[in-house]
Amino acid sequence: LQHYFIQSNLSTLATMGYRDVELPDGTVKKFFWTPKYDPRFPSYNQGPKCQQYFIDFQKCIWKKGEGYKPCDWFRHHYEHICPASWVEKWQDQIDRGVFPSKQLLKWQNKYTKADPVEE
Repeated sequence: LQHYFIQSNLSTLATMGYRDVELPDGTVKKFFWTPKYDPRFPSYNQGPKCQQYFIDFQKCIWKKGEGYKPCDWFRHHYEHICPASWVEKWQDQIDRGVFPSKQLLKWQNKYTKADPVEE
């Protein structure tokens, strides 16, 4: 079981932190990317930072609508910091309406949900 866990996470670790960027000539190149220092989270423990970026992304798309490009900033950050299993679990909880965040619940009660942004 432990061997399987290590093997299954190696593929995730191999791609974690890399972002495909389309260059002006149309070619796509991989670049290593990490979020910049955030003074709200001075310690090495990335858990609170990860969850906060996820919540900030949910708040952004709630108020501005899915597809609003500036919200992608939060999405890029939580995708590169959070383990995929956490994001899947949280997204499932959001879909079922049981995500355990008082902060997000207050936000949703304060603002009406925006319509999706069309490009």
